[in-house]
Amino acid sequence: MKAEITDAVPGLTDAQVQGEVEEAERGYVLGELVSEPNPHRSDLPTVPVDLIAEIAARAARDGETPDDVVRRALLSYLHSA
Repeated sequence: MKAEITDAVPGLTDAQVQGEVEEAERGYVLGELVSEPNPHRSDLPTVPVDLIAEIAARAARDGETPDDVVRRALLSYLHSA
């Protein structure tokens, strides 16, 4: 894939592009942005909803990230078989 710099964006007027530029230059408060899942990503691991709070509590208690807790639990399970 080759990147190309352009002065125009198909489907947007110059005024729309300028509005987007001005918005971006003002900056964003990341906590206020709406996160949207990538519909093209199908290999995301899922955690049952009923375990999320327990994982978060264990992570906080152990001073780890939730990812660390899940990784350690899975490794323990896989090595016990």
